[in-house]
Amino acid sequence: PRRSLVIDLAKPEEELLAAMHEKTRYNIRLAKRKGVEVVRLTHPISREDRETFFELVADTGQRNGFRIHPHAHYDVLFDAHGDTFSNELFFARRGSETLAAAMVNFFGTPRVATYLHGGSASHTKNAMAPHFLHWRVMQEARARGCARYDLWGIDEDKWPGLTRFKSGFGGVRVQYPVSVDIVCRPFHYWAYRMGRKIVGLLK
Repeated sequence: PRRSLVIDLAKPEEELLAAMHEKTRYNIRLAKRKGVEVVRLTHPISREDRETFFELVADTGQRNGFRIHPHAHYDVLFDAHGDTFSNELFFARRGSETLAAAMVNFFGTPRVATYLHGGSASHTKNAMAPHFLHWRVMQEARARGCARYDLWGIDEDKWPGLTRFKSGFGGVRVQYPVSVDIVCRPFHYWAYRMGRKIVGLLK
């Protein structure tokens, strides 16, 4: 995404909370009172947990009007890890029910945590699980010595709901240079673009 929201994790937790919108702080406390807990799943991620993640992402995509990737895309990310990075899955749960999920990348030195993908269940919105989930991820990232938490894509026009949600956590807005395609094979590129348009019309 061209625009992102980055939170400075070097600040004390009290300052991080103070920088949030008051409604976000309230929702974090509310989720905790409602019995929401956050767990980090260990590798390898089971097929059952992956399916739960897929369902929550699909629910959120439908609710916010954006397309999601094929399951294989997320599977590749779950299985990708090395000496300097890992993609990890966090669940917000209440009892045996999973309310929200976040796939987070931990990378490099200085360490940075980046929220890649996630979702929440529509029928449990009043539990405010996503707010508490991201706060717990921020705490985990701080404990690992991460300097920043990148909430990744924001765009008021394309994703107004997601952008409002992420903006509630504070942070600094970052805008990167626009990306461009360098076309080496014009016919193949034309066919690719037409194929994408056709797929978009069929959805």
